[in-house]
Amino acid sequence: MNLRHLQIFCRVAEAGSIRAAARDAGLAQPGVTYAIRELERAVGAPLFVRSARGVETTEVGQALLRRAAVLFDEVRRTENEIAQLRDGGGRLRAAFSSLAAARLLPDALQAFRRVCPGVAVELVEITGPELVAPGSGYDLAVLSELEGSSPQDGFEREVLLQAPLAAIARTGHPLARVRTIRRLDQALWAVPAYGIEALQKAGLDAPRNIVVCQSIQFGLSLVRRADALTVVASSMVQDPVTFRGLVRLRLAEALPQVEVTVRSPATSQPTPAARNFLECLRQTAQQAKQSKSP
Repeated sequence: MNLRHLQIFCRVAEAGSIRAAARDAGLAQPGVTYAIRELERAVGAPLFVRSARGVETTEVGQALLRRAAVLFDEVRRTENEIAQLRDGGGRLRAAFSSLAAARLLPDALQAFRRVCPGVAVELVEITGPELVAPGSGYDLAVLSELEGSSPQDGFEREVLLQAPLAAIARTGHPLARVRTIRRLDQALWAVPAYGIEALQKAGLDAPRNIVVCQSIQFGLSLVRRADALTVVASSMVQDPVTFRGLVRLRLAEALPQVEVTVRSPATSQPTPAARNFLECLRQTAQQAKQSKSP
């Protein structure tokens, strides 16, 4: 099976058209058609269903597309590892949730830069664990999840930090003095995806007005300007800049804990840069625990 043909196949699947894929890749259309035919001959089955609208992958094509994504991800890691071993170069691609970025990224990145100054780093903000899949191209992902979240197939999971959640409102909010979460069922909530389950576990079974908002900054903007409530890691309230003008609700019910976890592909060996970055994250998390600041 030819890697070049696989690359062309992925381009066609993404574009939904042989002509569009050829144009985007700067290739002649007959060359793209030939590559697809050769690949179909190699696998012994059609990869596309052709129509006037373009092409769609068959069941075999879908399976090959999934495997090709993992394969090219591994090729990328191999190239990066060779570059890192050869001259300290290469690339690291990491995904972070808003909470994970706020609590760990600045110190961990500075520590990583001291040990791997030549590695190019790409950081992506990610909105949920479901967007981290095998073949997604991340060397590792640092996520925010409720305590006890299920592991994800194809990934190793390590807990870096834990912190209880806290409900937050703007100073002077009409509900800021409420002491039981059951009285907040009419409020507007702007919460990350795990916030819905967190509220339910605390006793708020069916919030009537809830907005899923993965970005901390988006959520706090709604808290300040739309009288929304939100949930955040309790220690974040101690940040005098981010949480100026906001108050923690003193509720009788305890909200569950949020975990900052790191996930890495279980089926491939991490590159030297990924191993070093993970160690920097662990050290930063340990320092945060010792200072009681997750």
